[in-house]
Amino acid sequence: MAGRRPPGHRPWLVLAFSVLLPACDDVSQRPPAKPRFEAWTDTGHREQVAAYRAHLERQALAEVMPMEALLRTSRRWRICLHDEFATPPPALQPNIEPTLRLVARLQEAGLLDPTLARSGWRDPRVNRCAGGASGSKHLQNNAIDFDLPERADGVAKLCAWWRTHGGKARMGLGFYTPTAIHIDTSGFRTWGSDRTRRSSLCVTPR
Repeated sequence: MAGRRPPGHRPWLVLAFSVLLPACDDVSQRPPAKPRFEAWTDTGHREQVAAYRAHLERQALAEVMPMEALLRTSRRWRICLHDEFATPPPALQPNIEPTLRLVARLQEAGLLDPTLARSGWRDPRVNRCAGGASGSKHLQNNAIDFDLPERADGVAKLCAWWRTHGGKARMGLGFYTPTAIHIDTSGFRTWGSDRTRRSSLCVTPR
């Protein structure tokens, strides 16, 4: 009969699940676990990971970030029903090189912890689910999202570095929150929660 609920229908279950989704997302923000990464590579990805690492080794970039951090897909990978890790297509792999060089400089300056990467390359489906822009640099394997180390002056020092060195490095610096950031090397710019410069923590009073 039209409009009749099926037996066992429990609307409260749907509501409860929707409330729990953000909690699942929070869990996925924990640092990537080596055992999960190893389990993923053993499901048919070991050859692709080895080839990508070999490419980075040829560029002297393999030690900038652990592979289990670099290959994370999205903070929301569980909600997106996607693997936690992914290897970018070979044609896109060189695009990450300038960003990794920038990450190494930021780590040396004490501004970034490479193990706290949260999202690297994304395919279009994951990018849409993660709320990424249609022109996201993650799609081109040129961007990495990070959580910032916990320090009171972290944002101020990162912004100061961006102002001084970001132009030459073509550094894009975005803020999802004061502790969740985006970095790429596709042009000197900054933005905040509304995806415009005016909301960036580097140009607004704090």
